[in-house]
Amino acid sequence: MGMANGTTLFLRRHDLNNKMKIDKILNLIGKRLENVNYAFIGSANLYIQGAGVQPRDIDILTTPKGIKEIDKIFSKSRTKEIYFDESDGRNSFRSLYMIDGKEIEVLGNVGNVYRKSEILDKRIYIKFNKIKLPCIPLTDELNTYKQMGRAEKVEMIQEFLQLQK
Repeated sequence: MGMANGTTLFLRRHDLNNKMKIDKILNLIGKRLENVNYAFIGSANLYIQGAGVQPRDIDILTTPKGIKEIDKIFSKSRTKEIYFDESDGRNSFRSLYMIDGKEIEVLGNVGNVYRKSEILDKRIYIKFNKIKLPCIPLTDELNTYKQMGRAEKVEMIQEFLQLQK
């Protein structure tokens, strides 16, 4: 019995540390990129909008111009130079960064099969820890996950949206 409680406490502490780390990184990104055309996507987007997901990494969608701006701002954290990625229908410029042990993936959208470049025009701003962060609406995120065949994310977003009604 004592062992299980200790493990539970450790996991809770780990989750709390992870949440604090993610919150700190999201705030940093939000402040540094306030003049860049971008939005959070994927699990970071779901997290910001309160869908109860713990993101493993942070995904950002931007334009080809935006990825260059982001690369200049976060050059000291870069782990992979900008390159063109055609895998899995991405058709986007892509770069990777590491901030406080979390991977940041940036996509400079050119012709992504699942995310049209106009999606950035639909972004919404979510109040998060005293700042506003740009996100893709969850209904659009839901459609993207449906196209990608990601059933578990589809189900989770649908359940979350039902609770919001």
